[in-house]
Parts: sequence; structure tokens; C-alpha cells
Amino acid sequence: MPREGLIRDARAPPGRCRQEPGNAHAPSILGDMRYLLVAAAIASAALAARDACADGTGVIAASERPDDRGAAAAALADAIATAGGSARVVGDAVGDARAARAAGAVPATTLARFRRVREMIDDGWRAFLRVQIDLAHTRLAAACGEALALVALPGGAELYADAALRLGAVMQHRQIPDAPGMFALAIALDPDRPITLAEFSPDVVDAVAAVRAAPAGTQPVHVVTRPAGAIVHIDGRPVGPAPVDAQLTRGPHVVVARAPLHRPETAAIAVDAPATVELALAPDDDAARLAAGASPGLAPPAEQALVDAALALADLDDVVVAAVRQRGGGPALVVQRCAGAPARCTAAVEVGYGDRAGLSAAAREAWHAVQRAALREPPHAVSEMDRALRSTGCALCRSPVVWAGAAVLATMIVIAVTSGGKPAPIVTIDGRDFGR
Repeated sequence: MPREGLIRDARAPPGRCRQEPGNAHAPSILGDMRYLLVAAAIASAALAARDACADGTGVIAASERPDDRGAAAAALADAIATAGGSARVVGDAVGDARAARAAGAVPATTLARFRRVREMIDDGWRAFLRVQIDLAHTRLAAACGEALALVALPGGAELYADAALRLGAVMQHRQIPDAPGMFALAIALDPDRPITLAEFSPDVVDAVAAVRAAPAGTQPVHVVTRPAGAIVHIDGRPVGPAPVDAQLTRGPHVVVARAPLHRPETAAIAVDAPATVELALAPDDDAARLAAGASPGLAPPAEQALVDAALALADLDDVVVAAVRQRGGGPALVVQRCAGAPARCTAAVEVGYGDRAGLSAAAREAWHAVQRAALREPPHAVSEMDRALRSTGCALCRSPVVWAGAAVLATMIVIAVTSGGKPAPIVTIDGRDFGR
């Protein structure tokens, strides 16, 4: 079953799902009709996504020889698809996860943060309606602080805008002079959000209208980032690569900087004079791993991290890690199936085959062996294959076809990413007759 919070990407082909913070527009207790309709659409899409994603299958291939990579990836994809229960096969699962990451896909743990902020906003607004003004102010200010870290994600700006709008209403009730600034920030972050009497009192609606109509003076703000060149957005609008100068109205603003292979960095600023804003972006390890993909000779931590990133960002239930190696007696396909967070895998299974003609049969037998095997080991089919095979004690590992000759050359890695498998006892195969 897909992880909670999935929504279907309307721009994607059938069967394509992404993890996105789609619940950012969830309605408050007195949300207007726009928010109720959005929530209903998200709920319907989530139900559709459950069926669309539950049987997804993907294949990731990396090789020094593109033709070998393509052949092995195709053989594994065909083996998984023909085993039954999978209506969708993705040919490049790492690429799919990479694209989803760029489009805003997030792990389920991040979606939980959206829900928590939404609950904080609703709690604060309930307190305000009950005339618990101090509690309302505290809860909504805390919600703004929590929402700041989510502004760079899809739906995050709108969530922050709702918190700011409601905090502005509380501040206006307390006659705090900064209330118009909070209204202005909410309008800038979510300009299409209707502010009507169905949701707010007349004084709030009038105050927001006055902010929209009032001329505003500006102050120069200089934004620099590390690394330089990060694309800067202020209040949801792009202003260019850093270092960059902008003219901002007095009051609160939100600055977001994005750079490839780095996590977005966000800052809340209050402008009342010329200022310089400095943002340091942290490396995005998941994005870097996905950008590098699979390669021969991955170190154990890198293999574990790549499998974990693929599972989390592509919303996959299982990852089958397979290495095609050239043995003295011919090529062999070494396979593990992995799942969970952090991923745990089956014992490694190796199937030898004579030549390219036997690859399809080897892939089918390998997939059959690991499809329902128990998950007890870390991923090591690539990084520690020699040690892993010696430790399994399986009869296949002693096959003369597999172990004839002393040289071991890792020529290709294939990671087949699947969903829906259930663990069961492991099976080993002697594939010495493949390709004959």
C-alpha cells in the first residue's frame, strides 16, 4: 500500500505517482469552499494513487557497456513483469526518483510535518474563536516558525501564508502594529487565496483589502548564498541567482535559495532598513546519490544509502539489487531483494548463464529465488559480493560454472526496484545450463 500522503501528479503519465505534501491546502475548521474542494480532490487522487502505485516495478541499470546494461535491465524488467501482479514497469527507477525529487517529492516523514503545522494552525484558530487570545498568538506564531522550513516545498508557501494570515488577525485584535505586515506577507505568498466573510470577520477582510490598496515604500536588500549562484525567491517570486539585489517593502518577508545537489535554505527577515541576507545551503545527500546512480564497486555505506533513497523518494516497497559479474566460466547474475527503512535484504543468490541468450532465463530464476525470501541482511550484492557469497554457504556458490577461474571483474550493476513482494524462505539456483 502506498505511503500516506501520496497524490497523483496530473502531468505525469498513467501510473506515475509522487510523494508530495499535497495536504498543505487542508482546510481549517472554518475553511472556505476553495479549501474544501482542494481537500476533496486530494482525497480522491490519493485513493486512485493507492491502486496505481501498489504494483509498480522499476529497473535501474548502470554499466560501463551500455548494451550490456540495457540487455540486463530489460531481462530483469521482463522477469518481474511476467511473474504476475505488476501492471507497471519503470525502466529507470533512479531517474524516476531523481525527477520526483526535483519536482518536490518528499519522504513520508516530511509529510508528517505538514500535518503537524496544519494542526497547530487549526488549534491556534480555535483558541482565537474561543477568545483565548494569548494561546492563539502563541500557537500561530509557533506554526509560522514550523512552516518556515516547509516553504521551499510544494504547498509550503500556501501553508505558511495561512499561518501568517491568521496570526495577523490575532495581532490586529491585540492592536499590534506589525499586523499589516503579516497580512502583506500572506498575500504575497498566496495571492490567489480568497479572504472572505465566510471565514474571517469584517475587520480582517477590510484590513487585508487596505493592505492590498496601500502604497508601500521599499528598502534595498542584498542576498548572498554559499554556494554562489543559488536561485533566490522572495515571497514566492524569483529574483535571480545570488548575489542579487532586491527592493522590498518594509515588514516581514521569506527568502528561499535553491541550488543543484543542495537542500533549499529558507530565512524569515524583517525589513526596516537596507540589509544583507546570507544563506548557506547544505549538501543534499539524497540528490547527490541519485545523481551519481549505481556504479561498479560502490562502498557499503553508499550502496545502503542509494537503496534507501530509492525506496523513500520513488515510493517503492522493494529493491532488488543485482550485479552481473564476469567469472572465469562465464557471466553470472547476483541478486538481493531489499525493503524497509533502513533497507534489509535477502541473502545473495547467484545464477550463472553461458551468454546473452541465457540472460533472460537467469533473470527469471534469480527473481523467482528472491521474490519471497527473508530480509535479514544489508545491501551488499555490489559492495561485498565475494564475502557475501562465501557466507551464505549455498550449493550454487560452489558451482564450477560460477567459480571457475580466479579473476573477478565487476562489470555492471543493476538495481531492479519493485513493489508488492512478501518475504519467504530463500531459494538458490544452479544456472550452469543457461545459454546452452
